[in-house]
Amino acid sequence: MTVARKILIIDDESDTRAYLEALLTENGYLTRQASGGREASAIMKRFTPDLIILDIIMPNETGVEFYRELCLDDELRRIPVVILSGVTRYKELFAGDYASLPKPFAFLEKPIERENFLAVLKSALER
Repeated sequence: MTVARKILIIDDESDTRAYLEALLTENGYLTRQASGGREASAIMKRFTPDLIILDIIMPNETGVEFYRELCLDDELRRIPVVILSGVTRYKELFAGDYASLPKPFAFLEKPIERENFLAVLKSALER
């Protein structure tokens, strides 16, 4: 029996979280949802994900801020991150940190193409 891989979905849009959770659960993943970085940090104290799906533009703490904090944590920085956003100006949002931060595993634009999205997640989890 294989253990389901754990994925944390961080997105401020409830419809996006619900869609991703349904898609991932249907494909055998165990998921948790967070509407922002602060909530995600609290969830990660009791649910260490194997992968994080991260939106960039969110109220309170942006995905960029959450990603910076994640990269500073010796344990959590090893978790692959797939950025999923409607924002295409990725380098502009990371500005000065872009050269110094490790690159996320992938950057995908919304709306997703299901099969490609699942293939990227599988690849990230196999690394």
